[in-house]
Amino acid sequence: MTSPRADRSVLILAGGRGERFWPWSRPERPKQLLPLAGGGRTLLAATLERALTLADRERILILTARDLVGAVRAECPGVPVVGEPVARNTAAAVGAAAAWFRARGARSFAVLPADHLIERLPAFTADLETAFAVAAREPVLLTFGVPVAAVETNFGYVQRAEKVGERLYRVASFKEKPDHATAERYVASGEYLWNSGMFVWGVTTFLDALETNRPGLGRPLRALSWEGGEAGFERALEPVFPALESISVDYAVLERASNVLVLEASFDWDDLGSWSAWARRQPKDAHGNVLFGEAVALDCERCVVVSEDREAPAAAMGLRDMVVVHTRRGTLACRLEDSDQVRRVTEAVRARGAR
Repeated sequence: MTSPRADRSVLILAGGRGERFWPWSRPERPKQLLPLAGGGRTLLAATLERALTLADRERILILTARDLVGAVRAECPGVPVVGEPVARNTAAAVGAAAAWFRARGARSFAVLPADHLIERLPAFTADLETAFAVAAREPVLLTFGVPVAAVETNFGYVQRAEKVGERLYRVASFKEKPDHATAERYVASGEYLWNSGMFVWGVTTFLDALETNRPGLGRPLRALSWEGGEAGFERALEPVFPALESISVDYAVLERASNVLVLEASFDWDDLGSWSAWARRQPKDAHGNVLFGEAVALDCERCVVVSEDREAPAAAMGLRDMVVVHTRRGTLACRLEDSDQVRRVTEAVRARGAR
C-alpha cells in the first residue's frame, strides 16, 4: 500500500527580507535566517523540521531570492532550493511550485512561510494531516485560521461562514490588517480568526484556480517545462517570472474562489512581526527582561537586550520597556511599544546609503 507521503509535497517560502529586526536582520541575512526559534535555531530550520513531519526531504521545495540560495542551502542540506530570478510575491511563487510538484507526481502540497514561529509540533502535524485528508477528498483550497487571542492590528483576519466539519468552516471573507477599532469589532463578533498564511490544496486544484482567477499568471506557469533539477527549473523561470504580475496568493486566488475552507488551528502561531512579538515568546529574567547573546541589563525592567558581537556587548541600565540591539552593522534603541515600526529605521538607514 502506497504511503500518503508519496503523494504530497511541501513548499517553504523563504524569500522575505524581514526588515523589522534591523540591525540583526540585513539583506543577506533576513528574518528567516535569524536564530529566533526555540533553542537558538533559525526560523527556516524550525520550518523545515515541521515540513519533514509531513513529507520526505526530496519532496520539499524551498523558494527564495536568488542571492539567498547559498545561505538557504547551507541551512537546509539535501532539500531542493530554487532562487527566483525576481521577486513576484506569493501567487507567482506558489504557482511555480505547483508546476514543480506536478512534474514530480505530487497530488497535493502545503505552503509554509519560513518566518513563522510554531512550537507545538504534534498539534501542527495533526492539523496538517487533517488538511491533506480534506484536500485528497475534495477540490478545495484550505487555509489555516488561528484563534484570536487579542486585539491585533498586525495580522490579517479570516471571517468564518458555515461549519462543514470539526474546526472546519467555509470562508465568508478575508480582511487585511485592520485599525484598532476594526480589530476590536472582529474580536467581539467571534466570527474571525487570524490569517496564518499557510495553505494545503491539490496541485491541479490550485493550478485550475490560479488560471481561472488570474490567467496571466496561471497559464504561463502551468505551461512551464524544463530538464534537470533546480538549475533547469531556474532557467525555465528566467524568461517567465519578470513578466508576471506581483500579487499575493490571497488577492489572486483565495479572495475570488468559491471553494475556500478554513481550518481552525489547534497549534500555536506567531509571525514574529517585531522585537516585542519575539520577546513575548522568550525566557525572561526576574525583572521581565529578554537577554540574548552578549547582553547585560542593570536595573532594567521589561527590556529586550541583544548582541551577537562577543567583542562589543550590549548593555542597558535603568531602562523600562525598551529595546537595545547591537551588531557590527548597527545599533538600535527604541521603545518596546514602537518596535513594530522598525521598518522606518531601515528606510532611513538606506536613505543614507547604508545597509
